[in-house]
Formats: sequence, C-alpha cells, structure tokens
Amino acid sequence: MIPFFIFNGINSKDRGIIVNSLPSISKPEKRYEEIDVPGRNGKLYIDQKSYETFSYEITCTMMPDSNMRVLSSWLNGEGELILSTELDKFYKAIVKDQIDYEQVYRVCNQFKIHFEIQPIALSVKEKVLFLSEGTTIDIQDSTHEVSPYIKLEGVGEITLSINNTQIAIHKIEEYIEFDCEMEEAFKGEKSCNQDIECAEFPKLQPGKNTISWTGNCTGLTLKYRGAFV
Repeated sequence: MIPFFIFNGINSKDRGIIVNSLPSISKPEKRYEEIDVPGRNGKLYIDQKSYETFSYEITCTMMPDSNMRVLSSWLNGEGELILSTELDKFYKAIVKDQIDYEQVYRVCNQFKIHFEIQPIALSVKEKVLFLSEGTTIDIQDSTHEVSPYIKLEGVGEITLSINNTQIAIHKIEEYIEFDCEMEEAFKGEKSCNQDIECAEFPKLQPGKNTISWTGNCTGLTLKYRGAFV
C-alpha cells in the first residue's frame, strides 16, 4: 500500500502529493525529576507520570498539478494527524516550522513536513457507555489512562466515585457535565465549577474501573477514546 497521511480531515492523496515514506513512531520520552542526593551513588529519579512531545518528519513529493499555496495553507497550525500505518488512531499535532520546496526532476518539488506530536495516540472511534447503576467496567481498548467526558443526570446532592477519586456535587438541576481532560464542570455553556468539590478529576485506567454514586442519580453517560503510548 502506498503510504499516506490525513491532517485535519484532508488526505495527502487528495492534495496531489506522494508520501515517500512514513517513519516508524518512536516511544515518547518519559519525564523524570532527577535529584542528586549527597552520599548516594548516582541519581534519584521521580516519575512525573507524563511524556514529552516528539518530532515526526514526513518527506513528500509534490506532483506537477499540485498547488504550493494550497499545500502551505493546509499544512499549517494544529490538527489531528492520522497515519496510514495506524488508521484507527490519531495524534494531536502541530506544524510550526517553515516548509521548503526543493525542485527535483525539473517538474516535481520535494519537501519535508516537520510535525511536533503530542505523545499519546487516541482512538479514532469514541466509546460511549450508558450506566443506570453503579458497576465495574473493563477498559481493554487502551494502554494508558484516559480522561473521559461524563454526563451525570439527577437532582440535589450527589457524590460520584470512580476508582479512588470522588467528585462531590452540591447542586444538580437535571444534569451536570464533566470534561476530565480540561478539568471543567459545566451544563451546556454554563460553568458549574462552583457547584463541585474534588481533589482531582477522575481518570479511567486500563483494566477494571469501579464506578458508583450516592444520591438521587438517574443515569450516567461516559465517553472516552482509547489512549496509547
């Protein structure tokens, strides 16, 4: 199969460019705090439980009927990057370096695209779960923790527990929503951060996750994408 990529919903094949090759994705560098301890050999490493962004370079050939201005406009700024080697996943990426077009064979231009990529790949397909009572869910489509979207329906005071994390909601009218990645509570366009109390927003872990609540909750909607390092 001829390699290709999709950036911001546009396929490289539809822009009249040939992808010379797609390099392999490398595992991102993990962040550690390094501490020199007097009297101790070597260093002490503290896992910060996060990863660095990494660079990814794709070399392409622009066909004679391609438009250089259109390409430069498309390959600019932030977006979602899908590689033909993993069509079920995408990366959040940014093109912030200039693109230099080098003429080859008189009629074609060759160029390199430098993507800076966020370290976690996400599933293209979003998983949606509807829960009417507390339960244990098994996350098998992820190798890294995920920050879900949660919609909790009910009235009054409710405490939501996911694994060892709790969110105390002091006031609910019909429903409340949580974006656990952005760490925001809201209802539609209205902020509800003032109506909740929590030490941190919950995350789903690969494997078994226990979900429960107390109070008058009539249902919970959980949305997430598998995450991969």
